[in-house]
Amino acid sequence: MNLTALALAAAAASAAASPTDGGATAAPRMVRCLLIAPLENESDSPDAAATANEVLYSSDAAARGRALDEPDLRGLFADSSLELPDGIPPPIAFDLAEILGADGVLFGSVSGTERGPSAPLRVDLKLALPGSRSIVRAASAAAVPRPGEAPAAALRRAAAEAGAAATVFVGGPPLPGCFDPARLAHVRQAALAAGPGGAAPRAAAAPASPRQADWSSRLAAGTRFPVEGIAFEGRTARIARAAGLEDLAAALRTTPGVRLRLEGFVDSTGRSAADVRLSLSMAQAAAERLVALGIPLDRISWTGRGGDAPILPNFTARGRARNRRVEAVPLVETASRP
Repeated sequence: MNLTALALAAAAASAAASPTDGGATAAPRMVRCLLIAPLENESDSPDAAATANEVLYSSDAAARGRALDEPDLRGLFADSSLELPDGIPPPIAFDLAEILGADGVLFGSVSGTERGPSAPLRVDLKLALPGSRSIVRAASAAAVPRPGEAPAAALRRAAAEAGAAATVFVGGPPLPGCFDPARLAHVRQAALAAGPGGAAPRAAAAPASPRQADWSSRLAAGTRFPVEGIAFEGRTARIARAAGLEDLAAALRTTPGVRLRLEGFVDSTGRSAADVRLSLSMAQAAAERLVALGIPLDRISWTGRGGDAPILPNFTARGRARNRRVEAVPLVETASRP
């Protein structure tokens, strides 16, 4: 989903409705106009996110202040080219909150498995301020079934626990202009003006640099390649340099028929589970940046490979840095999948 087409609607809507207080500071304060973004499902249970969403939309936090429910949120973009994905990643959640005039946004995911006790389903939530995009509260809860408890009941309990902990700063009377009908109407009109969901895609732009041209050719051919020009802050998933992702986004726009899997790699520490988690977070951070650059979420997937396939030995600082990377794997019907 690309929200760029709604920028003018947000400006027009702010003139049509009283403003909220904007969320310009990271200091904890009461959120009174809350957007609850449908959770991403990273688990092996196809209904896990939907179950957790139901809990959040019927929670005390949704009743305090004011919150758009999921049907109303999706209804804003129905029958347009900007229909929401099943689960909303942070970049889209922040954009939506700013466009709709919320002063707080709750987003997150459900991960893990319901097929055994080793990695139970887990609900991870974050409460953030849209203006500064600062996280003011984070909470998680594992859905470990109690004796005789069904997995779905354990998941609902975990969602309620995480939701209550993440939304302690939600409450008070709604702000003036909170989800004002005139504002929502402007957003709806802009979404419809962007074209129907079945509209033909625009012609692909030509590559603007040699690297973009090279990557466009590799995407079209289904050839894996490392994403150069992306760097992380040490051994974290925080992106320090993203020029390569801007080129990758441009290359994807020239190859509209190609989907992409991002694979994260790290230097091995001997703690394989932690290495996989970090590499997955790196790949997800890269994917979220691509979405923020206008690439539809349904064209991108990601996974973590941990310390697999090192480029250089890990006993030097240079080797460890080279081994922390993201690789692009094109997914096209005629390509052999690496």
